[in-house]
Amino acid sequence: MPDVSALQLDAVPRPTAPLGLLPEIAAEKFPDTPFLSDSGWNAFDGTVATVADFARAVEDYADRFWAAGIRRGDVVAVVQRNHIEVEGVMCALGRIGALPALLSSAMEPGELLECLARLERPYLLVDRTGLDRLGAARHALGQLTRRVLSLGESEHSWVVPALERSAHTADPRDEDEWFVITHSSGTTGAPKMCAHSTRSLFGMVAPMIMIFRDQYSLTDLNAKHLSFVHARTCAGTLASLEIGMPSLAIADPDPAHVKRLLLEHRPTSLETHPNMYIQWEPLAEDPDRPLAPVERFISTFDAMHPRTVRSLLAASERPGAHYFQAYGQTETGPICLRIVTREESADYSPRNVGHAGGGFEMRVVDETGGELPVGTAGRIETRSMGRMRGYVGGGPMPADDAWWPMGDIGRILPDGSLELLDRVVDHIDGVGSLLEKEDHLLEALPELVELVLIQSGDGALLAVACPRPGSAPDAGRFHAAAAEAGLPDVEVRFWDWEAVPVTGSYKVRRSVLRERLARRVGAARPAPLAAAAATSTAPKGA
Repeated sequence: MPDVSALQLDAVPRPTAPLGLLPEIAAEKFPDTPFLSDSGWNAFDGTVATVADFARAVEDYADRFWAAGIRRGDVVAVVQRNHIEVEGVMCALGRIGALPALLSSAMEPGELLECLARLERPYLLVDRTGLDRLGAARHALGQLTRRVLSLGESEHSWVVPALERSAHTADPRDEDEWFVITHSSGTTGAPKMCAHSTRSLFGMVAPMIMIFRDQYSLTDLNAKHLSFVHARTCAGTLASLEIGMPSLAIADPDPAHVKRLLLEHRPTSLETHPNMYIQWEPLAEDPDRPLAPVERFISTFDAMHPRTVRSLLAASERPGAHYFQAYGQTETGPICLRIVTREESADYSPRNVGHAGGGFEMRVVDETGGELPVGTAGRIETRSMGRMRGYVGGGPMPADDAWWPMGDIGRILPDGSLELLDRVVDHIDGVGSLLEKEDHLLEALPELVELVLIQSGDGALLAVACPRPGSAPDAGRFHAAAAEAGLPDVEVRFWDWEAVPVTGSYKVRRSVLRERLARRVGAARPAPLAAAAATSTAPKGA
């Protein structure tokens, strides 16, 4: 396995400029570099197809925010469709020194309202998608926000269209001040709101910038379907503008649509979430070979299933095809990096998440914080240049050189790489690694697009299995594979993938799934005989 720890950063590079000004500077350096998207921007009058176009859109939006009264220090919550346009909104707000809080429209309305409450009466910027999510809470929005704005026309009298323009004053925040608020995935509970600065975002992608400068050329094209409000995407936008990387942002992940884009644009790099790669896996067998030009398959949100990695790499016609994996979290940025070549994919285990890149450190400790020796499982802690600057509503952050708990269980292997075993909150004593068993079952059952093992409220282990469209659930086949994985007694529930609660980055929200399973089981459980008899004989109105 290639060791990417050689990417040492003896002198940590600095951002060229605060991210609010970077589009303007990038437009001077790389005006014609492609900055494409699969669909138009809702609120910009022109077409955004180059870095220069992106910079013009950012300036236009900054003028409109200025005319709407937004100034330096104002907090602006943004709830819009998942589109690269939200990154333009972020840069425009950052250009005038406002603080954008990017909230995923995939969150539940109640969670969005909770985030607004924690932001203490921010401005709220919505589009049609945002209104669909929050429109029913109009009266609550009046209490939670200073004003609800839209960059387009609105039929609602309580939404103020930001259509007027007034020349703004560029006054971006310092490189170490909070520049953008994003949020954690919320897989195990309510999302935490995390603030990053330009420098911490740059720290997330400094190793990738080195790789880009060394291995990429202006003939490459980086296509990506991501959660465009995620810290990863904010950092990725910074990296693209820093080095002039041609990009194609994909908002619609439908496999047929993605196939058309791949055949039209022929990107050399492709990035999306692991659960979306699984949805795209049939493209590897497509006779039109849409994945043939792709040399780099990138994922930074979770480990990918070995079957999917093999399928993607086998579909590429590039001799140097590889899968680039990173392990990290919103609070830290990527910590470990791993490159898997086509030749290595036969033995690929997603539990090994690679080595710490230059400028990043990791260790494994026991519950008291004592460092554990190589090969011993414990709690993973890290230090990184990409650590966030703080939580909204949180206390003081630990010092930059303090170790950060990742909330995961793993161990350092003799070659220095990290083996990820479980999430602390999901770990079950005596079962081993649940993540490893999920990998085993997905490998054995290619008809599934997702498999999640969770512990029910009464302690029983349950499996939620999502068959691929067109595949019929087969409980007998599942139980045979589960027995082989050492889970002979596990119960299975078959769900459609579309019904599974997921985050904006398509991670399964295990805590929400556990609650929904409990409600289904409770609804399906027959009432006790005595209670049923009492109900049947109780007088009306009792």
